Amino acid sequence: MYLQNLMSNYLTESNQKFEIEDSFKPITSIKKNTWKTFDNNLKKVYEFEKTKFLEQFVLQLIKYNRETSAEIEIRFRKNEVGIILHALSGQVSEIEIEASKDIDKIKKDVMYYYADKEWLRLRIRIRKKSK
Repeated sequence: MYLQNLMSNYLTESNQKFEIEDSFKPITSIKKNTWKTFDNNLKKVYEFEKTKFLEQFVLQLIKYNRETSAEIEIRFRKNEVGIILHALSGQVSEIEIEASKDIDKIKKDVMYYYADKEWLRLRIRIRKKSK
């Protein structure tokens, strides 16, 4: 009888939702990977509006190629840069995944550091006025 008293709450609550289920909210903002897998390689194409961004991006990729153990193929034409990360082990590994993340960061850095000076001055003026 003692066990029945202990389990009565458990058995009667089986049809009701638990508080944990009500408070559980799944992650809604998952960053989608923009790299495509093709023949055990990772591929991505970057587009640039200005040539100076493309040139600096390619230069930074060449520098990064010295530091990484990933095998990187770079192609550029007009305003696009195509990158292929070749899998050394026959399938995409942590090396290629880390390289893809690093290359995305390089692109963000190039867009920030080589931005037009006028845009930065305007941004500083807006900050000063808002204070």
